[in-house]
This record gives sequence, structure tokens and C-alpha cells, in this order.
Amino acid sequence: MGVSGHIRLDVISPHPSTIKPEEPRNLLVYLPPGPSIGHDSTSTPSVQRLACFQAFLPPTTSHVVINYRLGLNEDSSEITRFPVPIHDVSTAFEFLTSSTSPFNRGQDRAPRICLVGSHIGGALATMLALTEPNSVHALAAIEPMVDWVGLDELVEQLLAAESRKRHIQKTAARYGVDNPSVLAAAEELIKLRAKLFGTPSSYFDPFASPTLFLRAPGRDTPWSTTVGDRLVSEMGLDENDGGSDNESNGNQSSDTMSQPYASSTASTTSSETVEAALVTDNQAISSKDTESSPRRRKVLRRWPAIGNPDSVLLPHVKVIVRGQLTATPVTTPLPSDRKAVSIGLGLAALKHAQGIELAELMRRACFLGRERGFAEERVSLHEEKDATNSDLPHDSTEWAKLSVLGNLDPRKEVAPDLRSTAVNWLHGMFQQE
Repeated sequence: MGVSGHIRLDVISPHPSTIKPEEPRNLLVYLPPGPSIGHDSTSTPSVQRLACFQAFLPPTTSHVVINYRLGLNEDSSEITRFPVPIHDVSTAFEFLTSSTSPFNRGQDRAPRICLVGSHIGGALATMLALTEPNSVHALAAIEPMVDWVGLDELVEQLLAAESRKRHIQKTAARYGVDNPSVLAAAEELIKLRAKLFGTPSSYFDPFASPTLFLRAPGRDTPWSTTVGDRLVSEMGLDENDGGSDNESNGNQSSDTMSQPYASSTASTTSSETVEAALVTDNQAISSKDTESSPRRRKVLRRWPAIGNPDSVLLPHVKVIVRGQLTATPVTTPLPSDRKAVSIGLGLAALKHAQGIELAELMRRACFLGRERGFAEERVSLHEEKDATNSDLPHDSTEWAKLSVLGNLDPRKEVAPDLRSTAVNWLHGMFQQE
């Protein structure tokens, strides 16, 4: 099934002997994490992903995996980009909820659906909860990647020539780790974004960056390129890595393509050159294009955008992230793992910040006129304490091993502790009347 081509739904149904007519139809919908740093596709079989959910959720629960298409296809070298996964997930969800669907044939009641997903899957699950609230009972979002737009602003701040000390203090206070780690993770996410989105307008879409359902992006949608896109270009990526997006946007003039930032002609791929290029861009902003590229406020948006707010109620939401790291090693004696450790720290910090913002935006935008306590009860945030937050080994070698081989490794999928937290919470949601 799907809009163009097809997608696969993996369905695990309970044994007929366990189903009682008077009990609700529990349905867990799982959205895989999708492509991540170092992986252009998700390779873990869906049955393995569902193993922990099957073991701890009620035996009458049906399980469905929506294998949306994104990144490299298994059978070809073609890259699937947004908005294809949005269409896939929306079509699959309609198949699961429509009364005329074969999935619901012979059923008198609609299923009670709980969504769970991480990373990109968490963002798509959040999108469903915000656009189909009447059909969703609960959402467990594990480290969701819900804001692709803010990466450019972050890179600009970290590489800005002015107010260096102030930006360092602000970043350290928000992310809890040093600037190089956050910058390294942001650069890797920008490279991943270039692969997954054909144009900037694709990730300025609220269906891809669900925080934009709840607040303004803080900047105008670029015509063709952003600072992040030029950063990818300076890194020397070829078209398979997403570096040729500009050519696919039509025959625009060079002046239009370079605005609102000045382009750089550096040919080396070192980090110093990238920084110099972006500093030049920021200097151009302050001297020439301040009026043409105004800074916008991230204004809160009401949800739902139209209609009576009391007519729709947001599903129960649990945002699950790792706790903010409070310590980092000064040096890592393992050269091969130093970059992975740095990216892992920065990635965990970025996801932590996005998760906290998502929970806060939901509480503020989705419950206007209601008591704060009700919003906090409906939308909860869980910060999982990580082993690296306390009792850190003094030996940096041991710390590096924990970081690379443990939960901070960006090459791994969802950490078991985060997944178990989601399972326990979902079990309680299915038990609710």
C-alpha cells in the first residue's frame, strides 16, 4: 500500500482465544527510527523491535509496524526523501483506522491506538498525534527528531565571530556539553538532512518538523539554500550525499542562489575552512542583508489552529529522553573512537533539548485556557538518568568505552532503558478505561 509504490505493514495479532468481545481492541503502532547518523537505512528486523513490547504489554494487544520508506532502499541504490514517509505513514494510519478497511472487517469498535517511535519515527508519530488526535489514545515519543529547521540557527550561533563568550555560555547552559560536541552532532545531522530532504521547504513543513505545528520557525523559508546546506557543500559531499539539491530546484540565477548569505569559494574540507566560510557568511549578514533577512520570533501557535480548542483533546503524551549530561571527558585516548564519542555526546544533548521543548510547547499550545496541572498530567516528560551522569570513571579510557559501546553511540538504535520506560508507560495507557 502507499501513494506511489508500496509500503509493508508487519502485523502481529493476538491469539483468538485471548480476545474477549467486551474488551477494547488494543493496537500498538510502532514507527522505526529510520535513517540515522552513520546509517542510511534501518536494518533491525521489525519482529525483533517488537519483542520487548510483546513480552510486557497485555496479551490482547495487536502490534503493527509501519515500514515507511526513507533513505536508501534495500533493493536499489535510490534514496527516498521527504515527503514520501509522511504519505506512507498517513496512508497506513488511514488503513488501520478506517471502518471500511480490511483491517477492521467484522469489528464493531474502533481500535484503541497507542503510538510509539524514536528519532524520525518519533517525529512521524508526533505528527499523527497532532493531526489525528481523535484516533490516537496515547503517544510515546523516544528522543524524537522534531525540529530540522533549528540546526542552521545552532550552527550560526556556534560559528559566529561575534559574542563568542555569550554563545558558549548559552550553549553550555542549554545542552550541558561543550560546543565542539554539539557542533559535531549538528554537522552530522545537517549532512543527514541533505540526504533526506530535497529542498529547505521540505523540512520547513510541520509534518516533517512537528514543532512547527506549535510555534513559528523563527525565520522565513529559504528559496533554495541555507547556511547548513552550504556547510554540506563545503564538506565536499557528492550528489548521492545530498550535495546536489540546488540543481534540482530549477535554473535560478546565481544572485538568487547566494542570498541571503554570501557564498564561500574555499576548496578544502577542513573544519577551519568550514568555520571561516560560515563566519564570512555571518559577516555578510550583518553588513549587507540584515534588512532582507529579518530575524523572526518563534511565536507560539494555538493547537488546533482552527475551530474550538475545547472540541479536541490532545492524546496522552510521554516524551522520553536521556538526562542532561553534566560531565564530559577532557581527552579520549582512543583516536578511532574520539569522533564517535563527541558526536554521541552532542547528539544526546540535541535530542534532550528537542524533547524538552516539544513537551513544553505541547503544554502551552494545546491547552490554552486550561489549568497548568492538567497540561502537565496530559503531557509528561521523562528524563532517563544515564550511567554517564554519575559515578563517572576517572580513567578516560574506561569512559570512552562506556560512551562508544554504550547508550551514547549514535550508531545504535533506541537504548534499552528508554524503550523499557516507554513499554511500562504504554502498559498503563492500555489499562486505562
